[in-house]
Amino acid sequence: MKSGKVLLTAGSTLVFGLLLFVGFQWWAPSLSAESLTKEEVNQTAKDKYPGTIIKTTKSEGEEYQIEMQLETGVYLIRMDAKSGEVRSIKETIVHAAEETTEKMPQKQLTQNEIMARISSQGDLEQIDFVQEKDNSYYKAVVNKKNEKITLILDPYTGAIIDSTMVADSIITENEAIAIAEKHVKGTGDDTEFYQPSGQTPYYLVEVELEDDRDAVVQVDGYTKEVKTITWEDDEVDDNDGHE
Repeated sequence: MKSGKVLLTAGSTLVFGLLLFVGFQWWAPSLSAESLTKEEVNQTAKDKYPGTIIKTTKSEGEEYQIEMQLETGVYLIRMDAKSGEVRSIKETIVHAAEETTEKMPQKQLTQNEIMARISSQGDLEQIDFVQEKDNSYYKAVVNKKNEKITLILDPYTGAIIDSTMVADSIITENEAIAIAEKHVKGTGDDTEFYQPSGQTPYYLVEVELEDDRDAVVQVDGYTKEVKTITWEDDEVDDNDGHE
């Protein structure tokens, strides 16, 4: 009986020893596993989430924190330092690029830069910078094919916000007669109005002078300028405004 107890005790000890050995072999790899390097962690993150690594730091709790730029924003990835398993991922900066752009003050274009941008719109007649309470813009007037156009332009991009045809008023017949009479010092006798296609409209005013000579005066319908004078007795054009 005594030897049987000894054998039983020895067997129990052997079984316990075997279990302890197997358990040690099972747990040994995990106990001896070394932490992944920063390069290995970064590569693992790139394999899982295609993007750009911004910053990688390692905490005391055997964890890597990776800040990564993805297509949809900037994310913080928490990764196990030994296994490389992702513990969590969350977006940290929403629309970072847009917020940065909004905070940065835009540079206002100079008048010369605006003029260069609208050079193809026509001959510049006037340009002004307009500052209102909640808005600012450039206002330019250009002349293209005898038509005046008012342009409203964004002061930062130079983009045309609005384009409006300027409706210049044509002077009246009586105004044209008065201009012609004053220019050649005579009395208006007959008047005709012409509006040729693609040209500035004008009046031809026939004026009778005191010396019985007759002159035909061409008056610009918009600017009131005397363009030509034709003397009917010799049919000679006087472009110098001869009186």
